[in-house]
Amino acid sequence: MKVLLLINAKSGVKNSKANLLNVIDTFCAHGHSVSAYVTQRRNDAYDYLMKNRVKYDLVCVFGGDGTMNEVTNALMKKKHKPLLGYFPSGTMNDFGSNFDLGNDFKKIAERICEENVQEFDVGRFNDRYFNYVAAFGAMCDVPFTTDRDAKEILGNIAYILEGISKLPEIRMHPIRYRIGSRQYRTDALFGLIYSGNRVAGMELEDRKKASIDDGKFNVLIVDYVPTIFNTPDLISTILQQDKFIHRYHTNSIVIESDEDVIWTLDGEEAKMKGRAEIVNLNKALKLLV
Repeated sequence: MKVLLLINAKSGVKNSKANLLNVIDTFCAHGHSVSAYVTQRRNDAYDYLMKNRVKYDLVCVFGGDGTMNEVTNALMKKKHKPLLGYFPSGTMNDFGSNFDLGNDFKKIAERICEENVQEFDVGRFNDRYFNYVAAFGAMCDVPFTTDRDAKEILGNIAYILEGISKLPEIRMHPIRYRIGSRQYRTDALFGLIYSGNRVAGMELEDRKKASIDDGKFNVLIVDYVPTIFNTPDLISTILQQDKFIHRYHTNSIVIESDEDVIWTLDGEEAKMKGRAEIVNLNKALKLLV
């Protein structure tokens, strides 16, 4: 196979560079031709794939969920879609948890060389794509507003500190949303549209029931309830209050608002102006696991 390694050397706190030679050695030992590119800035993985006309059989991502998101957005716009490999080296690595990848890169490389394919769903958010979550509302901008240097040094703690600093900014988001033929309206605290079992390091679904290839999203929309904001463990308290929570299982949802809404797609910023149409593209890409 012709293999491209896309490496985000600044991703997370794990030293992916120390494992890189082992990965290349494993691929070469199995007769694969290996090329590598180290990303230099945000969206560089996307730009590199869009400009590169070489047809690779396998694209391997060394980075976090954001880097994987860039690669997915590029491949979904290409006619030729190579197989994917993923070496999670980010801070949260929610996407990789759905495939039990872990952080032993040599072991991941050996599994990739066995060529066991797992298809997975990709979400389309208007004209962009995401792998496992689209989210809006309370603290959903923390992944992309947290300082990158802080994430490298502190890991998950950097997210927690950034989240605490944003508590005074929490506000409601008046939205209208449609699932199938049914329409709803609420003042939302936050909303999650996700595949798989984990978001922001929290397991939201039973691993045995969660699926990233069933063509369906899990949707979680939480009402704005200002009376509970002084609770010490805010998120846990909210998630225990069923009357404030609306859950759905669907292949598409349309969300509208009269104001601009900031979203995060796999931890990357996205803005919705008026309307977001979110569709599940069943088994759109293939990962070697």
